[in-house]
This record gives sequence, structure tokens and C-alpha cells, in this order.
Amino acid sequence: MDKIVFFWGSDQGFRECLESYQVDLDLAMQFPEIISQYNETIRASNQGFINEESRYFTDLKNDVEDVIIKQSDFSSVLEHVLLNFTQIISLAHNIENIYIQNPPRRVIKSLKSAFNEELFLEVNSEYKQFHINELKQLQKHLDKTVFGQKNTKFSVLSSMYQLSKKHDKKPIVLHFYGPSGVGKTELARAISLYFGGNLLKIQFSMMQTDEAVKYIFGDAHNKASFAGDLLSRESNIVLIDEFDKVHPNFYNAFYEVFDEGFYRDLNYSVNLENTVFILTSNFSSDDELEKRVGPAIASRIGKSIRFEYLDEESIRKIITKHYEDVTNELDEEEMQIIENSKLLSWYLDKALAFKNIRIAKSNVEQDVFDLLTENKLIN
Repeated sequence: MDKIVFFWGSDQGFRECLESYQVDLDLAMQFPEIISQYNETIRASNQGFINEESRYFTDLKNDVEDVIIKQSDFSSVLEHVLLNFTQIISLAHNIENIYIQNPPRRVIKSLKSAFNEELFLEVNSEYKQFHINELKQLQKHLDKTVFGQKNTKFSVLSSMYQLSKKHDKKPIVLHFYGPSGVGKTELARAISLYFGGNLLKIQFSMMQTDEAVKYIFGDAHNKASFAGDLLSRESNIVLIDEFDKVHPNFYNAFYEVFDEGFYRDLNYSVNLENTVFILTSNFSSDDELEKRVGPAIASRIGKSIRFEYLDEESIRKIITKHYEDVTNELDEEEMQIIENSKLLSWYLDKALAFKNIRIAKSNVEQDVFDLLTENKLIN
């Protein structure tokens, strides 16, 4: 064995890591292939078919230069694979290099019990950090991607300014609050894209209590978890949507996250230094937030940013853009049907009736395809 690389981060980051080590992806052995060969070997052994001429006889191991193990590979294997990880990958192969994305703790333990510590290398995703000279670029990006909410975007820029002057590595915690459907998630998504990746959106409100316990504190290695999702984030922006609907029993799980930038569950340990956490709620004031989450969590929130209902001009711009996005894939005949219906003009005239932009977008899309169905399939 030459080296064992533990990579911590997203799929894109893992691909970049492999490129930096000049791993040939076409020639490298993938983990599912190793598992398949292992199962074949064990099956043959149980049936008495292994002999000195067997391809998988342990004294006739294959030489393999590179083995790639993705985080998603662990979701398809049973518990005993983690406990016997080193034995399984070594049964039929002499491996030179192993590259593992976000390995569970038991995999690390298995490998470190079998190999010299000098073989192990740690590589972390390099998340884009904000610098003060990017303030105007971020402002332009937010103005281009998020309509309205001028005061809100100013508060976000101020928070990013604060981040650039921070001397510690603690996370920044922002609270976006206000009515539904006015752009809280859209703004978080725009910030994340500026910082180099798709937004990691955590929505605890969709989980029942038992599911949330397993998700937050960890369960079987092949189950989704808060720590696993944090590890695979593409940017250092994390949205916890509808934070007001998290069960109060779980708020203590965030103390260490917000204070130290570190999280640990049954399977993983996650470094969250310099992460920006965005919590959303439908509260109308900071007082409501503190009553709901308690002073311990409220005191860990760096800034609360209020969202207002959008003005008519902003609503019109959002509806127009979404209309264009929906109709962009239509052919000429379909587009003519929609244009003849004057659908966009109708929505623009009624703009102020749509306080919830999420509903407006859904209605536009549904009306487009209702019209097409009526004209092409029924008439």
C-alpha cells in the first residue's frame, strides 16, 4: 500500500481531488466491483469451489493501482462490510492507493488498525471564502438573481462584510424571517451559488419525531443524516428551512454547531468552520423567535433579517422570468397557443394579487400546460 486518502467534501470536490492525484478514472477500480468480487469469492468458498486455480484465491491476488470509494457507495452495503472493511478490500487485491470520500468512522477505524499511520492523508474541500473586495460583485449577483427585497439584500451584504473581518472560524448564523413565498430560499440559493455550489437545504419540518432523531443524531450508516449531508455540501452555505418548526428537543444539537463549527454523530465528524447557516421562519418579529427557540439558540443567531411582501414591479419581473423559463422549452406551435391566450398579460395585470411568489410560479406553470392540453388534446 502506498497511500490511503480520506477526502472530506462534495462529489465535485472529490472529482477534483482525484484529478490532483492524476487518477485514471477509466482504469481505477470502483468499490461496487470490489464488493461484487468479494461476494463471489465468499459464495464460491461456501460452496467449496475455491481451489488453487481460482481467480479469487487469496494467494493469487490481483494488483490494483487505484481504488475509488464514494460516499454513496456506503449506502448499498451492509453493516458487516464496515466492520470488516480492510479484510474485504484486501481479500482478492493488492491495492496501491485508496481514495475514500467521507468514510464512516468504522471504516477509518478498520483501516487504521491494519495499516501504518504514515499511509494516511487527509484532504478537505476548499470552500470559497468571501473577501471584502468582492462586495460589489456579490451585490451585482444578488440584484441579478433576486428581485426586490432591497433592504434585505443590504443586510446580507453587511453580514458578508462582517464575515470578511472575522478573526475566528466560528460559523455565521443568519435568520431570515417574514411571510411565506417572498424569496427567503431564493436569496439563500443565490448566495450559495455565488460561493461555488448548489445550496444544501435541510428541512426538518418534513420529518416526524423518530425520523428527526435518527437524522440528526445518526442511525445506520446507509441512512440519510444531518452530518452526512453537511459533509457533502457544495458550498459553505447551509439553509435550515422552517427552523421554527424544528421540535424544541432538537435545538440543543445546534449549540456546538453554532458555537464551535463542529458536529459529530454516530458515524461522522464534520468541520463547519466559516460556514454560513441561514435559518428561515415565518415569524413576524425577533420576539416570536426567542419565545419559540429559547434564549440559548436565539443568542447564537448573529443577525435576524426581515423579509417584506414584494412590490408590484418585483412581482412582475419574477412572473415574467418564470413564464419565460417555462415556455422556453415549447415548440413554435405550442408557443403560439400560449401567446394567443394572453396568459402573461393576465398575470402581470393581477400581479399584486400574488403575495406568495411560490404559488404564483406554480399557477403560471400549471396554466401553461392546462392551455396546451385543452388546445392540442381536447379540441
